[in-house]
Amino acid sequence: MLQNKTAVITGATSGIGAAYASKFAQQGYDLIITGRRKEKIEATATQIRQKYNVNVDVILTELSETEEIKNLTDFMKEKEIGVLVNNAGFGANSLYQTSDLTIMEQLAKVNVIAPMELIHAVLPGMVVRGKGTIINISSESVYMIIPKNAVYTAAKSFLKSFTEGLHLDLMGTGVKVMAVCPGLTHTDFHEKMGMEKSRQINKGQIKWMSPEEVVDISLRDMKKGKVVCIPGNHTKMLTHLLNMMPRRIYYKFMYNFSCKNFGKKNKTE
Repeated sequence: MLQNKTAVITGATSGIGAAYASKFAQQGYDLIITGRRKEKIEATATQIRQKYNVNVDVILTELSETEEIKNLTDFMKEKEIGVLVNNAGFGANSLYQTSDLTIMEQLAKVNVIAPMELIHAVLPGMVVRGKGTIINISSESVYMIIPKNAVYTAAKSFLKSFTEGLHLDLMGTGVKVMAVCPGLTHTDFHEKMGMEKSRQINKGQIKWMSPEEVVDISLRDMKKGKVVCIPGNHTKMLTHLLNMMPRRIYYKFMYNFSCKNFGKKNKTE
């Protein structure tokens, strides 16, 4: 019996991950989705099953734990994985010198090590079949470095560069890879970072997108053969302008901008 194509989406409880899950379910993919909040991700899975009539396996996974990553990759071996979206991640709004090193290490594991291991698990099969899609969710922060984000920005920068390297490794195989670098997006990520929903509004140079917009733009860009996607013309323009600045001027500008808009001051807390 032929097996349905399967898409794996990490961090699919809500936001961008849930939007990718819905989009690939709409295209007829069965899903393996991961998250940590059992009730919420089960509710997401139920909605997708009812709406699109596809199979959805929920794997509760803590991606900072090696054994839990192995449990996920073992489960994936039983499926023909056509799509992998590495969306799971978290940030930490703190100065590195006053941060909890354990949390910083977990952040690096979730944003760097877990995607590496999951990609390594699915790539051989994709290459043999001559097709497959890998999407890594990076961040606009790789172009717009701000205070209190040192490890997060470094991890997301790795993911972008890693994706570009994979693209070169995979040229001619039929396997597509993309790094998506979203700007401010209406998800619960920013609320977890301490930004109230009431502040998540368009204001001056600050513009917000919906998860669905991010997903739709990224998939359109993938069809065009793009390897790095910066969703939204405003975000593209802003990142371009900021990266034209001499670095000394950029550092001063971004520090002052962050203090004004996000209260990010370099002092012991």
